[in-house]
Amino acid sequence: MELKYNYLINEKTVLFYGVIHKNGELFTFVIDGDDMFLVAMPPVKLIDKSLMSYGSNLKGALKSSQLLLGKKRKMYPIKIDASLNIWLFPTKSYKKENCVWFALNHVRNTQPRGVKLTKVFLSNRHTIEIVMKESAFRNKCRQTEELKGMITHNTKNSVNILTEPKKGFMIVEKKGTYKCKTLGRTEIM
Repeated sequence: MELKYNYLINEKTVLFYGVIHKNGELFTFVIDGDDMFLVAMPPVKLIDKSLMSYGSNLKGALKSSQLLLGKKRKMYPIKIDASLNIWLFPTKSYKKENCVWFALNHVRNTQPRGVKLTKVFLSNRHTIEIVMKESAFRNKCRQTEELKGMITHNTKNSVNILTEPKKGFMIVEKKGTYKCKTLGRTEIM
């Protein structure tokens, strides 16, 4: 299997999880479009590296999800990049080696295969069976959709009025303080 040293989570990333490589290190098995390969770093490092490339980090992404979704939940989904439609959710605690991370936009359907076994149908005709109740998996999808909806709403509904201001301000630094001038009046800020 191909081993990559430089990889970022992207819009083609379907899923990934940790595997112990022959050298004993934790690497990441990735399905990316029609390809599968190993990335020479643990899943958490791959997520953090990808987030940093998109202008965030794992700690910030988790904190944001917790703030938006509420503190009563566990195993929060995260936004990698909204403009690329990359939203991930874990099947277990992200600290566990056998945690599978799914990209929401690649999940097509699910099917129960037993009490605690679920078959997940993904884009590109991929499937995976995971030890998890189907209802729990669907709940994780819903939480991720909820996070996506909240962030999308917040970013699309921010006030962006582009009008020419009626008056301007001139701020000048003098002797270590700033003076703000407007309409012939001077104030120290």
